[in-house]
Amino acid sequence: MEDRPDPLYDSPGYLMFEMVRLVRRTAARKFPGQPRWPRLLVLWCVGRFGPLSQREVAERLSMDAGDLVGIVDALEEAGHVERRRDPGDRRRYALEITEDGRTSLGESLDARMRLNEMLFEPLSPDERRLFKEMILRILAHHDERFAGHCPAPAPPCQDTGAGIPGRRRASS
Repeated sequence: MEDRPDPLYDSPGYLMFEMVRLVRRTAARKFPGQPRWPRLLVLWCVGRFGPLSQREVAERLSMDAGDLVGIVDALEEAGHVERRRDPGDRRRYALEITEDGRTSLGESLDARMRLNEMLFEPLSPDERRLFKEMILRILAHHDERFAGHCPAPAPPCQDTGAGIPGRRRASS
């Protein structure tokens, strides 16, 4: 039988899928009770940019408005956000973060930082930075929300052949 690379292990998409599964499993095991990403993102968005209508939150997060309703209901029930009449348009409601919501958001973000430290422990600080930059570059290419967070691409490497056995350095 021919020895060929496994197409799944050769697929960045599959590897990212498995990475997301690892993040979810590890978060649930190490930080039980912490909100999952969708709730955390909505809470962060309202805390950072609020008060916002549900439509505005959905647009900012590129989230389906129908999915957002249940998330907002749960955050409201937990006492983390409030729906208030928008003074500019009495027909709509604006979401505002509560003091309990701010406390929960801070705790959740701290827990996510500790989770990142655990998950990315095998990488050096430079490798972590490079990994994050590559992910941001891919996201920015496909989603304008990430464009402002993407560092300028590094200049292309000049292959001098140095350090590669059997190759000579390029002449200057």
